[in-house]
Amino acid sequence: MSSVIYTFTSFTTSNSYIVKPFNDEKCFIVDLPPDLDNVIEFIKNNNLTVAGALITHGHYDHSLGLPTFEGKAYINLDDEFLARNPQDQIRSLLGNSFEVGEYTGDLFSISELPSDIVKVHTNPGHTKGSVSYEFPDEGLIFTGDFVFKDGIGRTDLFTGSMDEMKNSINNTFLNFNEEYEILPGHGPSDKVKTIKENNEFIKMLIDDWTSKRYKKYR
Repeated sequence: MSSVIYTFTSFTTSNSYIVKPFNDEKCFIVDLPPDLDNVIEFIKNNNLTVAGALITHGHYDHSLGLPTFEGKAYINLDDEFLARNPQDQIRSLLGNSFEVGEYTGDLFSISELPSDIVKVHTNPGHTKGSVSYEFPDEGLIFTGDFVFKDGIGRTDLFTGSMDEMKNSINNTFLNFNEEYEILPGHGPSDKVKTIKENNEFIKMLIDDWTSKRYKKYR
């Protein structure tokens, strides 16, 4: 299997992945951080052809590489505004010391992706348009900032919602195949089963959700 042939970690700490799910030299890039040069160089040096970029959500540390990417970039269009307008996000963290313009290139809807190769899960919470990309034949799920090995994505940033995160954990994450590998937007990977058993943030949200549903239907 081993379809993830390389993992890159940006200076923003976000991960970018190259995944090769086809029986040829075509690949997908998962997320486009600001410093994309090493990813593009690796693709050229290994004679790979990019079938598209899969953006997990519109925060700048996962999409600021859009202007330097030549190819189709797929995103949940609920996050299109974030991906096109990174300046407000950056200003809130760095002030006005770093200027970046609006992205005006094409963005393609996740609905246009080949469903026989990649399955898209919508999991709002970190952002309204957050998604995970599952490659069933490979046993891999790229979760962006939805779920990490030891945590979950923040919900206090642009378009985040704790209520939506709870819903996504309980109705999306808990339905993931337990033997699949989670490859997150930050930090190391791990199996779904292990994360479910050891991630204290997820266990807390599961317990909270179960308690509220029990009280509702008593």
